[in-house]
Amino acid sequence: MSDNFNFDEMMNSIREQIKNEEVKYESFKKLIDRYKELGFHIQKLLEYAVKNTKEDNDKLNNLYEKIKEENIANLCDQLRAYGERLRFRESGVYERFYDKNKNAPAGMTFRLLELSRLGKRDEVFYIILREFATAQEEVDEKLAMAFNPKYSIESFRTLLYSFLSGLLGKIKKEEVSKDERE
Repeated sequence: MSDNFNFDEMMNSIREQIKNEEVKYESFKKLIDRYKELGFHIQKLLEYAVKNTKEDNDKLNNLYEKIKEENIANLCDQLRAYGERLRFRESGVYERFYDKNKNAPAGMTFRLLELSRLGKRDEVFYIILREFATAQEEVDEKLAMAFNPKYSIESFRTLLYSFLSGLLGKIKKEEVSKDERE
């Protein structure tokens, strides 16, 4: 997040747009994206505070857990959308995870699901890196965040399944807004 982020300035700009009946979708989208990004920064700050303070530790830890849950929910949405983007543009990654000839997920996808069920993050990450590298695609940093050990195994699974549901889901391209695919 850039250092020149000014929430009040963004809010005033949007209020002015509304007042002048010149509401811009991009302004709201940018504000929401910044809000979500800010949540991850607050989580890091709270994590540091919990580890380095004695006073109000329980209260700080409760705040930390609350923001972490919200961030996981936001990350799930972002990973689902990321998977959909890969599917809709029919990237090499999609082809690595889904066998169009069989009209079913590739065998490796089932291995990935089994390893995630067993909580083997490192092996799941290795498979994903290998498949992305083979497809000559970069792994989005949001997907890499799912493998952070600070997340419980249950959260890790939820994040991975969100990505895979977007990548392998049944939603038709027309049913997803253009913005969700970008």
